[in-house]
Parts: sequence; structure tokens; C-alpha cells
Amino acid sequence: METQVCYRHDDRETGRSCTRCGRPACPDCLTQAPVGHHCAVCLDEGRQTMRQVRPMRWQSPGGRLAGGVGPVAATLVAANVGAFILQLIDPSIDFRFANVPFAVGGGQYYRLITAAFLHGGVLHLALNMFAIVVVGKEVEAALGRVRFLALYLTSALGGSVAFYLFGSPGALALGASTATFGLFGALFVLARARQIDTRQIVMLIVLNLFLGAVIPGIDNLGHVGGLVTGAAVAFAYEAAERLKPPARILAQVAAVAAIVVLLSMLVVARKPEAQSSGPLARIRPAAEETR
Repeated sequence: METQVCYRHDDRETGRSCTRCGRPACPDCLTQAPVGHHCAVCLDEGRQTMRQVRPMRWQSPGGRLAGGVGPVAATLVAANVGAFILQLIDPSIDFRFANVPFAVGGGQYYRLITAAFLHGGVLHLALNMFAIVVVGKEVEAALGRVRFLALYLTSALGGSVAFYLFGSPGALALGASTATFGLFGALFVLARARQIDTRQIVMLIVLNLFLGAVIPGIDNLGHVGGLVTGAAVAFAYEAAERLKPPARILAQVAAVAAIVVLLSMLVVARKPEAQSSGPLARIRPAAEETR
């Protein structure tokens, strides 16, 4: 077997190589990368590529409110709290606007979005609002107001569609975690694009999915749907950053529109389940899931 030597040091034998190009290199000539180790040549090529890409700002164009929370994230928190107060005033709102599969199948498509603004209790509300404040402020700072709001609502839709497609016809689901899981997925994609350590984000996602799997009454279908949708939207945003305006803006708008159209087509294509109970206004679902 031929002995390999470092590409920069002829006098150093090595059994290691660059993960990217395969050049044999000694430990002194390799640098830790998000995946494996890279040699100096590959690091220089990566830096040159990054210089050609328009960097996304990690600051919201419109600034932040007190406490570092972006204006859209703060508005979403206020909207969720306001909806919860309305639930306390009129408990029937909890049923009328939650995501009920057989009702959505009957044409009440608004439930796919309104369900993300309702909660099953104070603790449920508090946990989701905490996630919006902590994770949402970072994603909003990276994307700006419009793209952040589009990602949030699209993630909420994606989570509701997942529950509608695979959930029990007699169950309902409510809560903002479909959207907050979309923020988790987006933060992961954005951090990876900036070569930021994502281990804590991955641990957060895995822990929340694990809790959703072992604790009864949690809509993990909605969590996964929101997570995948948010990651897909963020990936589309990031990919379009290589383009110049207005092509960049058009590409990002087209990507979000395509995802929304795809989700809508899945909803329309699914045949609604037959419901043998009485009128919708008098039905109590067989099970209730929070998210």
C-alpha cells in the first residue's frame, strides 16, 4: 500500500484527508468544518464562493422592540393572547375554529389557519408564546418582517394540513406549535447556511418531537408538518439569495406560493370523511389534541 504524505508537507506521512476534496493532509493542515475537516485550498474556495453570495442580514430591517423581539413576532404573540381571551369569553370559539378534519373536508378551510391561534390552556399558550419570542426573534432578525410572517403562516398551514391528512376524522387540534416548529426548522436551515453550530437546535427539535410522541394528546403530526414546511420555506429563501433583485424577490415569492398551492392541492384532493353525527354546531369531537 502506497504511503500518503501531506499535500503541503512532503516529510509528513498521514492517514487523514480533506473531507471535501480528498487531499491527504496532516492534522496541522486540516480545519474543522460543519461536516468533517477541510484543507486550506477548500477553505479558500469556500470563502471566495461566500463573497459572491449576497449575505443575509441578521438584523431586522425595521429594528426591534424592547427586549429584542421583532415587531411581527410581538404582533403574533398579541394575536394569540387576544384569541385566548376571546376563548375565555366565549368557549365555543375553541370548537368552532379548531382544526377539525371532517369540518375542513366540508369546506371550512379557514380552520387550517385559525387553529394556530387557539390554545387549550394557559400553560399551552405560555409555552408556545415563549417559543415565538425566543426563536421567532432570531428568525425575524434574519429574514425581515414580510418573509418571516410568510414563513410563520405557511408553517401553520403545513402543520394543519399534516393533521388533516393523517389525523383522526373525529379529533380536533389547536395551538401555535405548528408554526413554532416551522420556526425551528427555519432556524436550523439558516444556521447551517451561515456555518453556525446547530447541535442545540437539533437537540431542541428532537426533544420536542420525543415529548410529543410519549405524552398523550399532543399533535405530533402537526409538529412534523410545520417543521418540514418551515425548513422548506427557509431553504427556498436561502437558495434565492444567490440571485440579484428583482429575480431574488420573485423567486422567493414564487417558492412560497408553490408550497401553499401544493398544500392546498393535498387538502382538496383528500376525500372528506363521512360524519354520522348531528350538525357541526352541536358536535363535540371524540378527541382533542394540542400542539
